[in-house]
Parts: sequence; structure tokens; C-alpha cells
Amino acid sequence: MHAIRQQALGGFMRIRSRYLAVACMVLMLIASSAAAQVQTGSITGTVTDASGGVLPGATITLTGERLISGSETATTDGTGGYRFDRLSPGAYVVKFELQGFKGITREDIRVNAAFVATVNARLEVGSVNETITVTGESPTVDTKSNLQQTVMTQEILEGVPTGRDPWSLAKLIPGVQVATYDVGGTQSIQQSSLSSHGSNTNDVSYNIDGATVNWPGGGGGATMLYYDQGMFEEVNYMTSAIPAEVMAGGVSINMVTKDGGNVWKGNVRYSFANDSLQSENHHASGLPSDFLGNPTLKTYDLNLSGGGALVKNRLWVNGTIRKWVVNKLTNAKNDDGSQALDDNDLKNYSGKAVASITSNQRASLSYLWNNKIRGHRRDTPPDFVPDIAALVQTNPASTTQAKYTAIRSKLVYESSFSAMVGQTNYGYQPGTPADAIRVQDTTASTANFAANRHEEQPNSRYQFDNIISFGKSGLGGDHFFKGGVQWARLYYESNYTVQGNYHLIYNAGRPTAVREFNTPTDPKNLEHMLGFFIQDSWSIANRLTLNLGLRYDKNKGILPAQSNPGGPFIAARSIPESEPIDQSIAVWRTGAAYDVMGSGRTALKASYSRYGLQVGIDRVTRVNPLSNASQDCPWSDPNGDGRFQPSEVTTCPGFAGISTFYDSPNGPRWPSSDEVTAGIEQQVMKDMRVGVMYYYRTNRDQLGSRNRAVPSTAYAPFTVTVPNGPNGPTTITVYNLNSAFNGLQNNIITNDPYLDTQYKGVEFTANKRLSRRWQMVGGLTLGKNTGGLTQGNNPDLNDPNVTLYKNGIIGNDSKVAFRLSGSYQLPAGVSVAGSLISNTGYPYVSTYSVTRAAAAAAGVALTRASQTVPLSQRGDERYPNVTMVDLRLSRAFRFGGRSITPQLDFFNIGNAPTIVNVNTAVGSTYLRPSEILAPRIIRLGFSLNF
Repeated sequence: MHAIRQQALGGFMRIRSRYLAVACMVLMLIASSAAAQVQTGSITGTVTDASGGVLPGATITLTGERLISGSETATTDGTGGYRFDRLSPGAYVVKFELQGFKGITREDIRVNAAFVATVNARLEVGSVNETITVTGESPTVDTKSNLQQTVMTQEILEGVPTGRDPWSLAKLIPGVQVATYDVGGTQSIQQSSLSSHGSNTNDVSYNIDGATVNWPGGGGGATMLYYDQGMFEEVNYMTSAIPAEVMAGGVSINMVTKDGGNVWKGNVRYSFANDSLQSENHHASGLPSDFLGNPTLKTYDLNLSGGGALVKNRLWVNGTIRKWVVNKLTNAKNDDGSQALDDNDLKNYSGKAVASITSNQRASLSYLWNNKIRGHRRDTPPDFVPDIAALVQTNPASTTQAKYTAIRSKLVYESSFSAMVGQTNYGYQPGTPADAIRVQDTTASTANFAANRHEEQPNSRYQFDNIISFGKSGLGGDHFFKGGVQWARLYYESNYTVQGNYHLIYNAGRPTAVREFNTPTDPKNLEHMLGFFIQDSWSIANRLTLNLGLRYDKNKGILPAQSNPGGPFIAARSIPESEPIDQSIAVWRTGAAYDVMGSGRTALKASYSRYGLQVGIDRVTRVNPLSNASQDCPWSDPNGDGRFQPSEVTTCPGFAGISTFYDSPNGPRWPSSDEVTAGIEQQVMKDMRVGVMYYYRTNRDQLGSRNRAVPSTAYAPFTVTVPNGPNGPTTITVYNLNSAFNGLQNNIITNDPYLDTQYKGVEFTANKRLSRRWQMVGGLTLGKNTGGLTQGNNPDLNDPNVTLYKNGIIGNDSKVAFRLSGSYQLPAGVSVAGSLISNTGYPYVSTYSVTRAAAAAAGVALTRASQTVPLSQRGDERYPNVTMVDLRLSRAFRFGGRSITPQLDFFNIGNAPTIVNVNTAVGSTYLRPSEILAPRIIRLGFSLNF
């Protein structure tokens, strides 16, 4: 196996070098490029005279610190229109000039990523040397676009107290549901699943400067990287009406990096907190007397960033370094009585260079490296795991991105190449005996003696995007066309071993099964993606804009020729190269934005979009017969020695994971999501807009698995008594598998309408830029997401135990979710900043594990080792409502060109002990809390600018 792995890695490195070489050649040969427009913004408008007549030939000059060339110029066309694109987020000055008219200068025009600022000018007759300057009239309503997004500028990113990562920041975004509740970074720098307005949790796109950095593994909705917030100028969360240049809907996170500038600047941020700076909340009323809580031992975050011009207006550089440590305790005990540890260490290094080769050519190169070291990772359930049974995780990874930009008149050809390469490692704790076997109790939600595996996951993602955009007047109005080709190569490997090749499974202290693994395994998986899109922003009579887009994607999944050596529970196996997936999808974007008064202050918006589901390597791994898999074989430890002997097992259900296929040679249809939005946005005062939007979303053609060797008729119902549950003791119907079908596996994955979902909701938002001493981002979301319910991961939909409750709440769905964040400048330069999140608790489902003994009491010989069944429809049970307030006090002290800002942060200021996770399995620890909100903690810090 070692030789095979070395050969595969050698080939992988050769491929990597080949792609990098090709990329460099392409970048030298092509005459133009840039990143996708989702990372930059635009300024557009019309120039007229006092009577409203259009003025062709006017000169528009754009200046700003974010322009490496110093300035850009444009001339109005025959309709009096002009446009500046590919503008980095920041503030700009627009100057309008035409011989025979007074000039106008518009200052402080704010541009964000994916935002189109409409800046019109009405020139009066006079000398061109006479100039009227207008300050502070930057538009807040994008009257050209249907995109719904929340932009987190520097003032919010660093001004409002958060954990300083994309997931703790996401909790502030209206409409976004985050699976966990972060209290000042205490979620241990761990990723959390995200969804928005009923989207699939895999439909999350992570982008750095427009380049996708999603992890290839799983369903594709995670990222390989753990970010250094100090490298970002702004982060924007797009949640609906996402343009065709992005394949998936849901949540698209675009992190725009800093460019440096002509002036050398630097920043140092440091924060610190420990146990002596936090309160206790684990003794609150309603919690068990022996509940341990999840307090923080120590956390600190050191972040250095800076950059400037090596050559003024020609070459800018920027770099960051970050060291972040979070050590906390979990609600579990070690065998010596000490509380279990969750310790985390994150290191980041990044750098970026931007060069202006000519006034119309720009090149950039960026690099980010990180390693997340988690000393004690616990994948729940089980919820109560001592240190020895936790995993050691390391995550060295990097991404490199190269770009080259050139402009010819109104035509821009955009291109970028990125390479993300890394390896995630999971291992046993140091000191774990070589013969230690993991023991897990499903009812008590415990595990002990050893972690669940050793795994190495080399993976990579290569991305090459090419985009052409140009503006055109005529053809019924003004058009901004964009089309492109996007290519990606995903690779994922999983070298997987388990000590002893099995776990022991107990139920309420009684042995019930041996979980046998087909290890050692080392499956290798490839995916090639190719996407084409074209879109047009068509402005008609300067008030109505139609946003139209088409997209076509093709995905090919490849299983390279490979082998596994076999183990005690499975023979050696080999497979030839094959292509189990060859699928495609065509989708659209349609939208209309109408400037009601023509003033740029009120916009009616409506859109209808179809998206393809995010692509992850699971489309290949689910049908790779060499993937790791397990089977639960009935075992009662007949000799009572607490050890497993092969003679103690006589029947097993089979490895479902290695007997899984698609129902057609090219695989199933590509799952899709349809989204409808309609609403209005209004600028109500300077720098502030409010909006209301209706959302409707369906997820269709979702992938489900059915074991065609075991039809639903192979199960017989019987009734058992449940000692407890949501409404106390009760009886339930359980389905027992006919023993003649035990061990038969022919699992077919196909598009299953049972899994369709539907979301309906409405959202109210308010956004205010920082001006007049205050800023704000807020939203109230009301909605409901329903669909077909299942029990477990990738369950057999032919098993009636899985579908006892056929419809209910899907995902982390809150009936009501409120978000508010912002800051206010008090007298004497003191700043108060903070956030409030409040939402309905997420749903959960109580379960009962029917053992062979319980079935025997009902007169039934249970075929399986045990059968877990749900006791409620999802949504009938919910965790308590969550309300959490964070607060910051700060004041800047200036010394010439330098400043230092001490910061005092209070997280969970009300010390809320809200329960956010419980053991849902009926038994002695049923509904026992496993996690509550982290207690109130004070974080001390400072920011030094120089």
C-alpha cells in the first residue's frame, strides 16, 4: 500500500507541477485578465445638461487610493452614459468636465464588491474652470442589480467584536443561519455549516478575490483554509439573485484582499482572554448539578499586517501574519476526573503583490498558507468524549493565485489561475495503546479508550477562470455583457485505518454490536468541472435594468485505477479506471430592477433564478467501492470478557458503502434549486437604506439512496414500549427486517422527489454606512423550510424506519431570526460597538434505540443489532430561543501619523446559559445538555496603526 501511495503522490506532484507550468505560460501569453466582477464594484451614470438633455463627449476622471494607476478616465457615449468597472472596494472621487459647462466633482463615492454605484451629473452652462464639489452623496441603493448581499466593510470587520473568522462573522448576516453559536471565538476556529433562505448547506461558496477555495471533500460546502482576517479589505455575503458567474446559490462568501497602496501602512492587532476574565454559567437553574459547562481556559489572537509601494503607482505589496490560540474545556470528564480539553492553534502567513504594467495592464500574485492544529477534536455525536478518545487534527494548506489584467477600450478579458493544495490529518492521541479499541455507547452518547480513526486526506483544487466583459450602447438601451469559461480540477484521497479494524458498540451499558470496518483503505477520487456563462445587465431608459444570465456546467467524476490490500473483514480489491459521473446542467438568472423615481433612491426588484447544487467529491466517493465503510454486526459479548472474538458474530448486514451505484451510466441528474425574490429598497437618509424582500426557494432532484435488494415490503411492523420521550412514555411502531434479506446490498443513488424541500419567508433589512458617528447592519427574517425527513446519514429510503415522519422542518431553520450590529462614536472619542443576535432555537428529534432485548419483550427476533427510530416530527422539538449580546468599548489615541486603540470586549454580556445541544437518545442521560452558550468573557486588546 505504501508503494501505491507513493506512486500516486508522485503522480499528483508531477500533475501539480505541470499545471503550474501551464498556468505561468498562459499568464505570460494572454494579453488581458482580471478576477470576477463579484470581488470588485462599478460606478456608472449619465451626464445631462440643465434641461435633461444627454451630453456626449464629457470627460469623467476617477481618482482614489485604491487605484494603483492613480486615476482613470472615461468619455460619455452618445447616450451620455459612462462606466468604470473592476473597482476595488473603497472611496473614490468622480470629476465631470465638458467645454462650455461648469465642472462637478463628487467626492467620497463608496464602492463595495458586486455593488453598482449610480452617479449621475447635471452640468450647468459656464466655464470649465468653475467646479462645484459635492461631498457625502454616495448612493446606498443599487438600482442596477438584483443581487442581495451584506457587505462587511473594515468598519464592521474590525470595529464590531467577533471571533474574526467567516463563521463567527456570518452570525451577523441577515438571513444566514449558522449551525453553532460563537462567543468571542470560542467555537475553536472550527467551521460551521451555513444556509440562507432554505438553501442546502452544501451551497456555500468560499472565494478569495473571486477565486473559489472550497474544499473538494464531502458535498463541497466547506473550505480547506482557515483565514487571516487581517488580509481582507472587506467580506461580502451574497445570499440571493447571485449572478451567473457563480454556479451555486445559497451563501457565497467573497473575501476581498488588501492591495497595499502608495503610502506604507501597517497594523498590529492583539487580544487576550482567560478563565479569570470570564463568568460562570454552568450552574444556572435548569442545568444538572454535575454539568461541567464549556468555559474558555485561554485565548489570544496576534495579527500583523502591512504594505505599501515598492514603486509608486506601479508596484504595491501587502502581507499578514497571524497566530491564534483557543483553549477551552468541554462537557466531558477524563478517567482521572479532570475536565476534557479542546485546544486549538492556528497559524497564517499571506502575501500579495499588485503591479501596474501600463495604464491598461495590471498583474497580481497572492499566496496564503495556514495550519490549524487541533489537539482534541470531537466529531459529535457522541457528545461526551474524554481526551484519549478525541482526534489530533492538523491541516496544513495553501492557496496561490495569479492574475493579469488588460483593458482595450470597453472590452476587458478577465483571467485568473489558482491552486489550493493541502492535507488534513486525523490521528490517535499520543499514548494511545496500540491494542486500544474504541468503545461507544449510542444511548449514553459516550466514547472511550481510543479515537475513531487515523486518516490522511491529501486534496487539491485547481481553478482557471476566463471572462470577457464589455459595455455597449444601443440595442434598446445600455448593455453590460459578460461571458466566461471556468475550469476546475478536484482531487481527494483518504488513507483510512482503524485500530483493530473495529469498534465496540453498547446501548445503555449493554453490548449490542461490533462495528467492523473494511480498512485499511486509500480511495482516490477526481473530478473535472467545466462551466460556461453569459449575462447581460440591460438598462432601459436609465430606470429599468434587466439582469439576464445563462449558465451551462459539465461535471465528470473519475475513479483512477487503484487497489486496497484488504483486512480481517474484507478481501483485497482492485478496480480499473472508470467515469461514474458525466453530468451537465443548464440554469438561468432573470431579474429586474426599477428605479422608481429616477433618483437612485428607490428600487423595486424581482428575480427568478435556477442554480446547480455545489459540486463536491462525494459524487465520486459515494460510488467508489474502495471507500472506507462499516457494518454493525449483532454482538452480545456472550463470554462477558468485554472483548470481541470473531466466533461471537454470525451475521452481518454488509458494507453498504462499497455496494453503492448510480442508476445510469452517466449518473443522476444534477440537483438544482429554484429561487424567487421580490421586494423594494429605499434610501431613507444619508448613507442609509432599508428594504423588504420576499423569498421562495425549492430544492429538487436531491440525491437519495435505496437498497433495491431490500424493498420496503421486506420489513414487518411491530410495536414496542418507549420508557420516555418528548411526551413521556409511549408506544411506537418499529419495522423489523426479514432475516432472509439480511446482508443483501444493492444501493442505488438517484434523484428522489421524497427529498424535495420548500422555503417561504420574508426579510426586513437596514444598512447604514459609517457617517455622522454611527453605522449599522440589521435584519429580521421570518421563514419556514420544509421537506422530506430522514434518519441518519445517507439512509436507505426503502427502510420505513427512516421515513416514519415523512415531512417536517429541514436544516437549521429558525421561525424568527433577528440580527443587529453597528457602532456609535460617543463624546471624547469613545466608541461603542456591538451586536445582538436573537432567534428561535433550532429543531432536534428525539430517538429511541430498539435493542434485541426490547424487541424480544415484544415477541420479535430483531434481525439487526439494534434499530434507531425517531420519536417526533422535526420541528415539533426545538432548543430554547437564543439571545446573545456582544459589546466593545474603545478609544483611539493619536501620535502624529500613528494611533493606538485599546479595546475592551464583552461577549455574551448577559451570561446567557442557553442550551444549544442535548443528548436526544432516550436513556439514562436523555435530554442531558452537552453544550450551552459559552459564558460571558471579557477580552482585552488593542489595535496599533502606523
